[in-house]
Amino acid sequence: MQSPKLDAMAQARRLIAGGGTAALSVLDVEGATPFTTLVNVAADARLRPLLLISSLAHHSKCLNADARASLMLNEKIAPEGDPMLTFRVSLLGRFERVAASEAEQHFLTRHPYAELYAGFGDFAYWRMDADHAHIIAGFGRAYGVRFKDIAELAD
Repeated sequence: MQSPKLDAMAQARRLIAGGGTAALSVLDVEGATPFTTLVNVAADARLRPLLLISSLAHHSKCLNADARASLMLNEKIAPEGDPMLTFRVSLLGRFERVAASEAEQHFLTRHPYAELYAGFGDFAYWRMDADHAHIIAGFGRAYGVRFKDIAELAD
């Protein structure tokens, strides 16, 4: 039997690997205050989150100015109807633009409808190099861990 912390880390790994949608928080380029938006996310073979963002989007401009960001993924169904009981993980780190050859297959496998705009000239792939993860695994079960410890867990 694993510890509750290791169980939460394994669940976080599955959530990140599954991708979907996430809340992206960046530092606003116009006021250096937090700005949060909804993004589609996928993960590469090393579990690093991938985004496909238009350069016209405000959050793309913010990442170009300051690559520090946070990304929060959560379960879609709240147990017992209370969204605060939903399992979630927040990743903290930096984003960098990456070539389509490094990200496209992973992203379009998870989000095939994005093929419609993936080739547009104003869209670019971004990859997060996360340092830290904050896991909420239920009431009274919060864990701060290194992202690499989640990424290195066996499937």
